[in-house]
Amino acid sequence: MVAAAILQCATPSPAADGFVVIVNPSVAGASVHRKDLAAVFLKKALRWGDRTEALPVDQSGASPVREAFSESVLQMPVSTVLQYWQKRMFGVTPLRPPVLKASDAEVIAPVAKTPGAVGYVSPGAALSGGVKTVRVVD
Repeated sequence: MVAAAILQCATPSPAADGFVVIVNPSVAGASVHRKDLAAVFLKKALRWGDRTEALPVDQSGASPVREAFSESVLQMPVSTVLQYWQKRMFGVTPLRPPVLKASDAEVIAPVAKTPGAVGYVSPGAALSGGVKTVRVVD
């Protein structure tokens, strides 16, 4: 499946939802539709709209920022997301969940280094020049 293209929009501002979505600068655009972002993190979409590979980086299940992201973007609690991945990992066609990182800094590093990567961090996280923020739109 292919995630819809990220749209070119006005400069994004930090999310009011308790997280900020970051992408590698190779990912085009300044915003992403909530449903497309969810599809990438649930690996229902493996590519961005330009056909480049989408590589999600998740936070630890105990992280408050993951709770905010899961509720807002995936529209389910973290416990339900974990159940989803248990079924997917051991299903007929096994699928591995996104890479897990323990902190904002640990999410920023691979997103900055990996073309097509996407993650989310706390609104107050110190972002490096190797990532850009994108707005989540409905």
